[in-house]
Amino acid sequence: MPLTPEEAALLYEKYGFFLLRRCRTLLRDTASADDALQQAFERILRSGGAVKQASAPLRWLYRVVDRCCYDVLRSRRRSVESVQSDELGETAHPSVDIEARDAALKLLGMMTEQEMQIAVLLFVEGMSQGEIADEVGVSRVTANKKVQALRARAEQYLGRAS
Repeated sequence: MPLTPEEAALLYEKYGFFLLRRCRTLLRDTASADDALQQAFERILRSGGAVKQASAPLRWLYRVVDRCCYDVLRSRRRSVESVQSDELGETAHPSVDIEARDAALKLLGMMTEQEMQIAVLLFVEGMSQGEIADEVGVSRVTANKKVQALRARAEQYLGRAS
């Protein structure tokens, strides 16, 4: 069920800042982030009626924005130039290693969609493995294995692997 333009405008007014910040964090490029946010709102306009029933509208909107960012990353399939951690520091969850987060974000374009989702939940939102398992819909054992593999990839990228 589509949203009216007025409903979409209200969502943008209320959540646009957070969604654009999320796009900039994931894509590490302002122009690409703007494009991804525009794509997300096009999708929301066409079939975003479910947001009205969502218990957590911002989380629902983050998932739409994340998918649009994943599409951009998949089409890019290459890392973009590094952005200094200081520029993204305000978006870092307190429990997240900034260097590992930056490495994971650089590797997003080379991951499967599920790996991208888990990496964002782990390195951007700072979720625990149990929370990730619940959000992604996998067992805690599977989430643990995937989280460990992603951490190892980030560490290897940073040259810290043993």
